[in-house]
Amino acid sequence: MPRAEDLSLNRELREFRRLERVCREHAAVASLDLERDGLLKVAEYYRNAIEALQRRQDSRQ
Repeated sequence: MPRAEDLSLNRELREFRRLERVCREHAAVASLDLERDGLLKVAEYYRNAIEALQRRQDSRQ
């Protein structure tokens, strides 16, 4: 049976992936360069967080 901590990490990963996708989708249709750049920076932040969570999850297995 999965541990509560693993379920929490999986939930965070799903949410961060969703937020990264939303940022990239909004950046694709942004009309202002500043808006697009900001959204892409936030998406990159989420990508880094996702990778860190995945490393953390892998180290526990």
